[in-house]
Amino acid sequence: MNDSDLLREEVAQQLAALCAQGGLLHTDAPGNTAERYRFDSRNRGRFLRSVRKRYLGLQDPPREGRSAIVTAGVPGAGKSTVLAERIPDLGHYRVLDADIVKVYLVEQALADGIYDDLLGRSLADGHKVAPMELAALVHRESTAVIEGIRRHCLRRRENIVIEGTLSYPGYEQTVFDQLADSDYTQLQVLGLEVTAETAHRQATSRWWSGREQWKRGDHDLGGRFTPPAAIDTAYDPGEQLTRCSRHALRIYELAQHGAIDTVDVLILRTDPSTGPAVLHERKYKSQG
Repeated sequence: MNDSDLLREEVAQQLAALCAQGGLLHTDAPGNTAERYRFDSRNRGRFLRSVRKRYLGLQDPPREGRSAIVTAGVPGAGKSTVLAERIPDLGHYRVLDADIVKVYLVEQALADGIYDDLLGRSLADGHKVAPMELAALVHRESTAVIEGIRRHCLRRRENIVIEGTLSYPGYEQTVFDQLADSDYTQLQVLGLEVTAETAHRQATSRWWSGREQWKRGDHDLGGRFTPPAAIDTAYDPGEQLTRCSRHALRIYELAQHGAIDTVDVLILRTDPSTGPAVLHERKYKSQG
């Protein structure tokens, strides 16, 4: 490692400690926005509705398309890149990504000044905590907002991309049932496998690049930091696939009841030197 790499690792360790259980930047820390604004629910509700409206204004996909794409893979796997490469008509889908909502929530937190104390903390590189390094504190609200947006889009049967990790047990069932109950006819699941080392390296590189831009004044918010635990929890000892990919494959099993006409599940393994290779491919088509 050179001096720059060592400094990056030192700053990353400081942020990881702050994001750990009991830390000031942990998702469930008392300072998270869901708690901070709990006693101002009327104004906060009005603001969150404006966030939803702003998000919905980003795209206008066809209604009644009834086609959905679900991503699966740890943070830092490179899902967005592979999605753009694999889905040629991606522009006909509304992308549902809680990380976009996080930006809106962090911007409002800056305007309200609720995290001035945290933003005043110096890190090992001699600079303060960058705004998007507070992302864990808006996680709960961003998740609730994007889930509300998803329900809205499902009612309109829009073509949607549900961006996420698919790492939480049972979430694959929830998503499948929501799509089936909304009469969706086509579902594609795109899973991405990388080693934990690759995921950590890519997530760290993405964050650090944003932080460096912020330090130079080229970016207002900086890079979003991914706590190491958000990656590590998806890798279970003795398992060949991450939880993300195992849950993706379970969607194929759920499809056997015929609730959605066409279900395709594709699991790729990517390597920085060789690119993506197909690990598993499952296709279901209703005979009805």
